[in-house]
Amino acid sequence: MRQLLPALLLAVSAWAGTPPPPLEWNQWSDEVFARAKREDRFVLLDLEAVWCHWCHVMDATTYQDPTAVALLKSKYILVKVDQDSRPDLSSRYEDYGWPATIVFDPAGHEIVKRAGYIAPREMIAMLRAIIADPAPGPSVVAEEPIQFASSPTLPAEMREQLAANYRLRYDSKNGSWGFNQKFLDWDGVEYAMLLARQGDAQAEKMALQTLTAQINLIDPVWGGVYQYSTDGDWKHPHFEKIMQFQAENLRIYAMAWQQFHKPEYLQAARDIRRFLQTFLTSPDGAFYTSQDADLIDGQHSAAYFKLNDAARRRLGVPRVDRHIYARENGWASRRWRCCRRRLRTPPVWLTRSARRAG
Repeated sequence: MRQLLPALLLAVSAWAGTPPPPLEWNQWSDEVFARAKREDRFVLLDLEAVWCHWCHVMDATTYQDPTAVALLKSKYILVKVDQDSRPDLSSRYEDYGWPATIVFDPAGHEIVKRAGYIAPREMIAMLRAIIADPAPGPSVVAEEPIQFASSPTLPAEMREQLAANYRLRYDSKNGSWGFNQKFLDWDGVEYAMLLARQGDAQAEKMALQTLTAQINLIDPVWGGVYQYSTDGDWKHPHFEKIMQFQAENLRIYAMAWQQFHKPEYLQAARDIRRFLQTFLTSPDGAFYTSQDADLIDGQHSAAYFKLNDAARRRLGVPRVDRHIYARENGWASRRWRCCRRRLRTPPVWLTRSARRAG
């Protein structure tokens, strides 16, 4: 009877036209699991991001659904964590989000790991299935033990296989590595640039194609780079602007300007730096963390980002996460110094031309 009471109260609230009472979200801590043991409850971790569109949608739909709320209140302790604030959790579950939903038993063993948005109906089915059978589901697999190499150098066969995979995963039609989400794979591009300096014409073509295509994801009004584009092309951006993407794009375009001396690469670096200066720099000179994808939580902002500066500002500015984290500041400050040096120093070809002219 005690377990039925929350559901009955929610049913009465729904009949009366009032929203369900809000969920109680806790911080990640040992006490959460101690309480779960005392109360014989599961722990549900909602690992989200401040800038994440689908996190906002899930908060507004799934975690407002009366049936889902009743189930969560009856048998679960809820934890909500901003993944930028916890690099340890972010690193462990980065393949599952964002948002990532992980359910634990009271002893802290994983039962379910889900990636991305979960609609209310799916959430309800999952919560009921866990209550009926708390055994780990198919999303939880044993972790493979770490095996350390016996030699610090790669065997020739493995090196050849990695090189073949590197070229095989390249999308020769649209650029970049991978065929679904499009973004600047900074490690892949940097390696292609290295090969190009060694005379590899195919690698140079890959680098130039990717660098030029990625400019589609730089905000033409405020600068800064969007996280990625869906649909296998560069025309469907997700509009969040995350510090790691700003820092790595800034570094790569500064390097590309020095190597290929294309003015559009210099402009790309300057546009990213302009965004950091305007939106992600605190009054004391530290760097903020991100800018949200949405102007209004959960509402797509494609039309908004087509507007000019004045029209955008009349409507408002998407939320900036003003937390100051060591990780993000390390990324930004290191790349910032590198960028300033590279953009201040004329490329080698220009210096040689000047000497010849003199």
